[in-house]
Amino acid sequence: MPPSSPNRLNSLGEVLNADVPLAEDEAAAPEAETITSEEEAILRAEKLRTIREAIDRGSYDSDEFLDEAMRRMQNAIENDNQSR
Repeated sequence: MPPSSPNRLNSLGEVLNADVPLAEDEAAAPEAETITSEEEAILRAEKLRTIREAIDRGSYDSDEFLDEAMRRMQNAIENDNQSR
C-alpha cells in the first residue's frame, strides 16, 4: 500500500491533512510540522483518552472550549461569506 500524504499539526496541536489548505492564520504558523499516519493515530488516541478522562471528571466543558468553538464558528461564517 503506498504511503499516505503526511499530515501537519497546527499551532493548537490539531492534526491537519497535508492535502487540505491551511486557513490564513494557520498558514503563517512557523511551528507547523509534518507527521506520519502512525504519529497521527497515536496523537488521536491520546487526545481521545484525555477527552474521555475530562468527561469522566466532569471538567470537559469549559469557557475556553466554548470561546474556541465560537471563534471557529465565526471564522467559518466569515470565510463562507468572503467566498461568495
